[in-house]
Amino acid sequence: MKIRNLAALAFIGATFASTVLAQDDKVTTSKEFEYKAGDPYPVVDAAIKSYSSRDGGVVSFKMNSRSVTIQKFSGSPLNQESSKLYEDFPNGTVYEDDIETEDFVYLLYSVWDKPNKVEQLYVRAINLKTGEFENEGERIIAVEGKVTGGDGNKFKLATSFDNSKLLVRFRKKPESRNDKVNKDVIGLYVFDSKSMKQLWGKDVEMPYTEARMDNIDYAVGSNGDVFILSEVMKEGETRKFDRDDNPNFDNQLIAISESGVDVNASEIDVKGKFVTQASFFEGKNDALMIAGFYGNKRGIQTDGIFYLSLTKDGTQSDFKNFEIPLELIKQYMSQRSQEKLEKKEDKGKDLGMTNMVLRDILIHDDGSIFFAAEKYYVITRTDTKTGNTTYDYYFEEMLAAKIDKNGELVYMKKLPKRQHSSSSGSGFGFVSFSGFIGANFFRNSELSYKLVQSDNYYYIMFLDNVKNMMLDENKVPARHEQGRGGFLTAYQINKESGSVKKLSILDTRDAQGYELFQFSPKRIVELGDDEFAVEFYIKKKQDIMIRIKIKD
Repeated sequence: MKIRNLAALAFIGATFASTVLAQDDKVTTSKEFEYKAGDPYPVVDAAIKSYSSRDGGVVSFKMNSRSVTIQKFSGSPLNQESSKLYEDFPNGTVYEDDIETEDFVYLLYSVWDKPNKVEQLYVRAINLKTGEFENEGERIIAVEGKVTGGDGNKFKLATSFDNSKLLVRFRKKPESRNDKVNKDVIGLYVFDSKSMKQLWGKDVEMPYTEARMDNIDYAVGSNGDVFILSEVMKEGETRKFDRDDNPNFDNQLIAISESGVDVNASEIDVKGKFVTQASFFEGKNDALMIAGFYGNKRGIQTDGIFYLSLTKDGTQSDFKNFEIPLELIKQYMSQRSQEKLEKKEDKGKDLGMTNMVLRDILIHDDGSIFFAAEKYYVITRTDTKTGNTTYDYYFEEMLAAKIDKNGELVYMKKLPKRQHSSSSGSGFGFVSFSGFIGANFFRNSELSYKLVQSDNYYYIMFLDNVKNMMLDENKVPARHEQGRGGFLTAYQINKESGSVKKLSILDTRDAQGYELFQFSPKRIVELGDDEFAVEFYIKKKQDIMIRIKIKD
């Protein structure tokens, strides 16, 4: 189906712009970016929506239990070129993940073969040039018996540093529920990322029982070897830390190749820090990297970022950590809150950021690392008379930091943001969501952020309250409520210097005469250098695609 462009559409400039974080940051004007709205097209309601780019256009797939619609958008503005519905998926199809390569998007989905008790993983290629499936689904993994995890969470993916290898892993359902006797069996299957042809695969029994062993993360090397970073409790110990907060576990690096399994005890020295969140991955020059957040004490407080590198035999070759400065922590807090922090510091108390969630780690070709995180927490309140429970979800301040290829901190930035949604449920099982608009649009879908990048900048994109465009460092941001309009906003961070501009791109209540609904950060897709697209719902069962251009 092809929809012609019948309207002449003009560029529209942004409404607001401001500076943040530094006195010498340049004030952005409306002339520095623009957007175009394409023609409306019929909405496709779907549980899963995914977006990719090719040649300045967009290819999306929208998936329900037994059907997939592939849409292709092209031109400036972006108009729907084609829409094709495929209803040939088997009963019990469950979306697992998708990966994008230069020419294809590979859709991975699972199907439970109940009569034969076999869990199956299939792949189906979407051609980004034609906007069509290349073939029927191909089964790439078959597992006898059940795999743990809920719908869409059975098979997990990881890619190598050069993106040439893809690891698909799963955990077989244990025969015994007793962690003291059960040893996990992990399926590890390595594929060529470009062709999705299997290179090797095996089910590996872990060397220790579940009670002693905790697999922290998995990585795949550019040569196809797989690595598991694990914590193994010392013999006879049941508590992770002793009374003096000394660890009762050892770190072990398990290396698995097509030919065998090697277990190496690794003396990972984090200099007395407590790792709160971390990611394990292959870095430059075949090194294995661990990077994330740490605290100076056990708990939920984040005191800084760290990274360390390991050789593939488990030897640690480096460790560096960078504390979050108090001056950064105090930014965008009320004067009273800042004074309270200063008093705590005078008393020698350890100060940090709480409830921080590490969302993104980008590993660049030169070996540098970019971190992005946000504060996220939930407050639950129950009325004892009615049994009604209210859940308040908060997505707040963000932290961005970069470590260069030599392991030195380039910059660390606090980015103000304050978003909220709530839901309530009664004792009868009824749940209502604030800001609910339309099918498949749930309480937190428009909150949080999307990290995208161009050659020179990182962009952290989110919905914000317009009152926050001119925000002093001693002011708390105004709250953006789910489902109540908002401005599509971006923090533009210079990759080299860390200088930040805050750009307000469009008003969702009036964008070229359209009122926009059902925004989600997941609907943002990169088109090219400093150019993005995002899909919105405009009611009357119609969507539109908006092309955004940010100019120097």
